Amino acid sequence: MQKSIAIVGAGISGMATAWLLLNKGYRLTVYAKAFSPSITSNRAAAFWFPYHIRNDKRGIDWCRDSYRQYQHFSADKNTGISMRKLVKVLRTGVEEEEPVWIDFMPEGSYRMLAKGELPEGVARICEATVPLIETQLFLPWLQQQLLKAGVVFFEKEIKDLEALGSRYDAVVNCSGLGAKQLCGDDALVPVRGQVALLTPGSLDSIYLDNEASLYVVPRRDAIIVGGTYEEGIADAVTEPATLHQILDKAYAALPALKMQAVKGNWAGIRPYRHTVRVEQEAATNIIHNYGHGGSGYTLAFGCAASVAELVQQL
Repeated sequence: MQKSIAIVGAGISGMATAWLLLNKGYRLTVYAKAFSPSITSNRAAAFWFPYHIRNDKRGIDWCRDSYRQYQHFSADKNTGISMRKLVKVLRTGVEEEEPVWIDFMPEGSYRMLAKGELPEGVARICEATVPLIETQLFLPWLQQQLLKAGVVFFEKEIKDLEALGSRYDAVVNCSGLGAKQLCGDDALVPVRGQVALLTPGSLDSIYLDNEASLYVVPRRDAIIVGGTYEEGIADAVTEPATLHQILDKAYAALPALKMQAVKGNWAGIRPYRHTVRVEQEAATNIIHNYGHGGSGYTLAFGCAASVAELVQQL
C-alpha cells in the first residue's frame, strides 16, 4: 500500500520534495498558506551557487544533486531552466572569505582564469556553467506537473504538525521561515534581500561579486540586480537609498546596464539557519526540511533526496 505523505509549504523546498517523493511512488498532499506567485521562492534571483552554505559539508552532495536535476530539466524549454555562464569576480585589494565554495562545484563545471586573462583591477575570475532557474516559469510548471500526476494541493496554514501527522504516514515540514513559529525554532533568522529590476537586454551571463554583495541575473522578464543581506529584518519592503546603491555598484561593474530602464523592485525574506535542518524529529513521523537561507534553489533537490531516504526509513 502506498504511503500517504503530507508536505507543509509550497516554496522550492516543498515542491522539490513533492517531485522526488512522487517519483518514488508516494501519495502526496501539499498544504500551504500561499502558492506561486505569492511566495518568497517566486522572488528569488534563482541561479545555482553555494551561497552561505559553506559551513555545512552535507551541502556538497545536496548542491551537486540539485545541479544534476536542473541540468536534466534544462532540456525542456518549458521549465524555464537554462544552463548559463556565471562570472564570479574578486576585485583587487578585496579580501575574500576562504574560498571553500570551490569544493561544492561539480567537476568540470568551472575554470579559474589565468592572470593574463584578467582585466585591470580584478584579482581573480571564476567562469562557471550553472543552472539559471526563472522562477516565474519554473514554479508554475512544476506545480502543473505535480497536479497532473495526482498530487493534491490545499491552501491552508498548518499550525500543528503533530495533529497533521496523525492523518498521514509522514509529514515533511518545508515551511521555511514559518518554521520559526511552527516549531519554536529560535535558530531560524529572517534575512531580507532587496533587488532592482531592469528591462531585459542583451546581457546573457550571470555576474557575481560576493564581496560587493552584487549579482546581476538576466531573465526573460527582467534583469535582476541585487542585492542585500540584512539579518534580522523580516519586512519585505525596499528602500530607495539602498536600491540606488545597488544600481550604482552594478553600473560601475557593467556600464552597459545604464542602457536598460528601471522597471521595478522587490524584497524577499530568506529563512536562514546556521545549519540547514534536514532530520526526523525524534519519536514522531515528522521530517524537517528548512533553513536553507539564500541557497534554497541550490539545495532543494539534494535536500529532497535526503528527505526521501528518511521517509523510506520510517
